[in-house]
Amino acid sequence: MIQIKPLANLLLLEKLGTAPKVILMASSVISEIILFIVSLLVAGTIAGGLYIVTQDLADGISTRGAIIAQNLRVDFTIINDPENIPVLDEAYVFYIKNTGSEEFSFTSSTIIVFIDGNLIPPSNLTLTPSTLYPYDIGELRISTTLSSGYHKLVVVIESGKRREFVFKI
Repeated sequence: MIQIKPLANLLLLEKLGTAPKVILMASSVISEIILFIVSLLVAGTIAGGLYIVTQDLADGISTRGAIIAQNLRVDFTIINDPENIPVLDEAYVFYIKNTGSEEFSFTSSTIIVFIDGNLIPPSNLTLTPSTLYPYDIGELRISTTLSSGYHKLVVVIESGKRREFVFKI
């Protein structure tokens, strides 16, 4: 009988609406802890994803910046008189000046030449010296036949930098 009285008192208090809510509060705390842990996991996942994206973007900018800096250090100019192109041993002679701050290879395998949009084969090119250092002038001899009038020379070096030159024969 001792056990029935407290249970009867608890049932009576529950009917009156004043029963202790110990069981309800304990389940509420557990669900709040679960929600807190889940929110920490979600926040950590989002932060990790943002970190990876930011790192990838920073690496891409750094790589692109290095490529652009290298491209700015390599430059050249065609310095002929467009009205008076010299001819030596049946080859037209063009002078290329390295106006950049770094040397570049100046051989028929690293230089591409077009005249009026037609590719000049490497066998028809003679280049001296084989490396152009900053402020050096190289000689480009092109063995080809051109009609009199205006022509357009395009020289592309290994880095992809290109220069155009319009001249008259």
